[in-house]
Amino acid sequence: MAHTPGWTKLAGPALELAALAFGSFAMELANGSAPKPKAQPKPQAPAPDPAAPEKPVQPKREGGPQDFLFEIADEGANYYRASDATAELVAGLYSDGRIRLADTGGRRFAGALIGGHADLLELQRNEWSEVFLRVTPTGRMQLELRGGPYDAHVLTCEPLQ
Repeated sequence: MAHTPGWTKLAGPALELAALAFGSFAMELANGSAPKPKAQPKPQAPAPDPAAPEKPVQPKREGGPQDFLFEIADEGANYYRASDATAELVAGLYSDGRIRLADTGGRRFAGALIGGHADLLELQRNEWSEVFLRVTPTGRMQLELRGGPYDAHVLTCEPLQ
C-alpha cells in the first residue's frame, strides 16, 4: 500500500483557499469595487532663502576618461589607473559588481564582474572583450584584457588620486 506524504494533506486545502481568495479578488476587480490605493501628496520644495549665499557654480571640465567613471554615484566604488609599458586606462570598480574602463582616446568599456571575470562592451563600437581581475602574490591588483584593442595587456592598478 502506498503511503501519502503528509505535506500533500496540507497542500490541497491551502491551494483551495488560495484559489478562493484569488477568485474573490478577481470578482472585486471586475465589479470595480477593489480598494484603490490612496494618492500620496507630493512634497513641496522649500522656498529659497534670500539670505542664503548662492551655491558656487562648478566649472565645466573637459570630458576626460575619469568623467565616465564618475557618472555612477557610488560611495563604495574604487578607482584605479591601470597601466603597462604601452597602455593606460582608468578603471572603476563599483560596489554592485559593475566595472568601467576608459582611455584617453575616447574608448569606454562597461561590464559586470562575476568571480573576477567580466565581459566588457566597448560602448562606441559595440564590440566585446573580456577582463580578468587578479591579485598578485605581492598584493597588487591587475587587469588582464583579452580581445578588443587591449588584447593580451596585463595592466597593474594603482589607486586613482
